[in-house]
Amino acid sequence: MDVLQIIMVVFMVGALGAVVVGVIAMAINGKLNKNHSNKLMRLRVLFQAIAVLVFVIIIWASRN
Repeated sequence: MDVLQIIMVVFMVGALGAVVVGVIAMAINGKLNKNHSNKLMRLRVLFQAIAVLVFVIIIWASRN
């Protein structure tokens, strides 16, 4: 497995983790949801953007 693929998988798992924590916090509807829901959403979007960017780099590198 290439280093870029490992980085992509790490950020994909990070995005999944942020979604799972956000859903659990929303289901519990506790203090965590009120204080950190926006931060979790931003973290998820950041992880997804990095994963997509790494994916585009992998595709670009494989064509050249």
